[in-house]
Amino acid sequence: MSTHASSRRQETAGGTFCLIPYCHADFSWTHHRDWHEERYAVSIAEALDLMAAHPDFRFCVEPWIDQIIPFLERCPDRVEELRQRLNSGQMGVLAFTLTSPRPATAADETFVRNMILGREEYRKFAPQADLSVMSCPDVGIGHSQLPQIFTLAGAKLYRGWRSEGSLTRKGVPREFIWRGLDGTQILACRGYYGSMWTPDRFCPWPPEDWETWAEGVLERELRYAYGESQGQVWWLSEGSDDARPLRFLWGDSLLPFFDLIAEWNRRESSRMRFATPAEYRRLLETQSLPTWEGVIDPVDVAYNSGWLGGRGLWRLRQRLDTALVIAERACALAQARGVPDVAGPEELREMWWETCRVASHAQQWTFERDWEWLTTGAKWNLRRIEQATAQAVTALAGVGRNSKARRPLVLFNPLPYPREEWVEVPWSQPRLEAGVPAVFEPAGAAVESQLGEPVGANFGEALAEASVIFRARVPAMGLAIYQIGDQPRRPAPPAPEGDTLRSAGLALRFSPRGLQEINDEVTGLAWRAPEGSCIGDVRLYEMGPGILHVGPITAEISGCQGEGGWLLTGPCRWVYRWETQFHGHRVRQDITVDLGERYVDFLSRVYSVETQGFFALCFDLPLHGQMHVDIPFGVEPRDLTDEPWSMDLEFSSWQNIERYRRNQFWARSWASVSDGERAISVISADGDRYWTWDAVTGQLRHILYTATRDDQSDWEAWVTKDRLALGWHEFRHRLLLHPGDWRSADLCGESDRLRTPIQAFKPLGSPPPLPQGEGVGGEAIRRSHPTPLTGDQLALWPGNVRL
Repeated sequence: MSTHASSRRQETAGGTFCLIPYCHADFSWTHHRDWHEERYAVSIAEALDLMAAHPDFRFCVEPWIDQIIPFLERCPDRVEELRQRLNSGQMGVLAFTLTSPRPATAADETFVRNMILGREEYRKFAPQADLSVMSCPDVGIGHSQLPQIFTLAGAKLYRGWRSEGSLTRKGVPREFIWRGLDGTQILACRGYYGSMWTPDRFCPWPPEDWETWAEGVLERELRYAYGESQGQVWWLSEGSDDARPLRFLWGDSLLPFFDLIAEWNRRESSRMRFATPAEYRRLLETQSLPTWEGVIDPVDVAYNSGWLGGRGLWRLRQRLDTALVIAERACALAQARGVPDVAGPEELREMWWETCRVASHAQQWTFERDWEWLTTGAKWNLRRIEQATAQAVTALAGVGRNSKARRPLVLFNPLPYPREEWVEVPWSQPRLEAGVPAVFEPAGAAVESQLGEPVGANFGEALAEASVIFRARVPAMGLAIYQIGDQPRRPAPPAPEGDTLRSAGLALRFSPRGLQEINDEVTGLAWRAPEGSCIGDVRLYEMGPGILHVGPITAEISGCQGEGGWLLTGPCRWVYRWETQFHGHRVRQDITVDLGERYVDFLSRVYSVETQGFFALCFDLPLHGQMHVDIPFGVEPRDLTDEPWSMDLEFSSWQNIERYRRNQFWARSWASVSDGERAISVISADGDRYWTWDAVTGQLRHILYTATRDDQSDWEAWVTKDRLALGWHEFRHRLLLHPGDWRSADLCGESDRLRTPIQAFKPLGSPPPLPQGEGVGGEAIRRSHPTPLTGDQLALWPGNVRL
């Protein structure tokens, strides 16, 4: 070795490169799922061959559903061999999960159950396997509650990645102690999940000039393992998407890693060895590392924004998670009270398994036939979940139907505190001469109610179908049984004078172009829409070509005129509906105000034709201040002032593909801007997690969905045509103007109530028989036919506790 060692070699002297080979399971990227599954089986089988021939060789595997099941199904003759290697520690586990979701965008409980169920499968299969490392490869690094979540799941080290260039610019260390939102600390590291897989690093082999070759590898490849490090132990990934062990990725030719390691250790002052993630973790624990407090990446990835619109997996995943949380709570209550024939732990576990199956990343690029298989299975699972809830709740209610005019309506509150709020329930009237619904509370008194929009065919004054709107009270995690009868139809109140509605201190002025003005006497805030626009405008941002369909914005478009009018005019609910068109797209928006409430609800429906761009709900805020957003199980600030963006960095484009949309950030469900005395908050009830915020102009946008053109030039020609996002899509939001900040408005609770509404069920059939008799036999009857559920069943305090 030269007596004048290079700076790169000086930096690594005395350190250890842990070479960690593995095959990253990108669920369906660039190929059909069948190819991926065959590839994973081959990759693990070849890794087992290498382990038998070379005791020092290591390999690691990823999620159970994504990667292990394909091997077990295709290589049953080698199952025991895999079990032995996992138990011995020669085969490592990179992620003890069922699938590999994005931590910033996965639904809350799905992310947790994914680890719990995956860990169970690994434990059953290989009880001695080391499951101390948790990784989310190929995705954003995540949020500041992950230290707590991963620690509770049994992890001692978290490995994350994106975004390489921006996190490096921000000074995030390569290895560090991550102190999370609640103070929990976990050992963490970041870096590429793939490297050392191209033949140019090894041609010719052996190199004619070792020092020049080593310097080049350190500069072009290994510095992404040790750069920004303050320790002497470095994670060096070998492989990439769908890689076979120790082979060139595109062509599968073998690479001389055994010779490389031997020669490196003979010539260099740093060491190189094969390692599993757990072996790396044990070495890293000996190092003195810096601590990083709280938020690491508020941006996440730009190229996932609302992919496929209302038919995207992001929405289906969210619906599955919410429905299954509700189902578990209802079924647990029913089981605790001895209700027979409700979904038990094993059936619910199977539902969680299927919910996790569709949570894996890279699925938005699934090819057409796999897309049908994936989504039809998820929708069937959703139907099973909802049926389980209905069965449990109606059994708990203990009521049924008869031929009389009044019909029972069972309301279930899945949240752990009592609720009193407006509900809207679809209703049908088989007796056309009987009038409209009348609502009676559990004690028997009539409550104020109102008809919603008529549905289907109606005949003059005779109404067949419409929703019924009323204010309901439901105990904590409990039931309330209302009755619906008949009453004469009353004329609707007149529309507000001058199209200005006054309610709960708000004055709202509407026009055929939407909501134009809000004046709030509580906060003193006056808000006017820009000329030719509205408050809560839906706009299209057309884009030029770009990596993963994120190109430069070339136009901001919305309709300049509209048509509108009042759909409902009280006495409980007011709805103004307006519509506009532009470039072949249509936007129809319902703006709702409920009696006595200080929120404004938006239902935005978009009909899109083929385009390249994204649609967003836009608020040009009249105040500036600090922004906060919710994350899973917490709240984080969102200050984008000093965030680096791809166009600001000198790195190559593929190292910064996450940040090609300036001012983008992510939030679980809401974003709130406060100047300290007053705030404006927007909650997304059913949208994706990506937003933008321009602190200079005050423009807050929630990205509704991304649409693409039908490009047939590469492998994306086989991706599901739903990626074009053609047709209708709808999204619900709530706007709140309030004093103080997010805490004073209980935004976490507001979001929970909006996103987990009171559930309504219409019992059919006879009610269960009442308990009778005394003694042992009578007790058996009471257990099989429990009394109806009444009162609070599970209440939590204080209000910022999340169940």
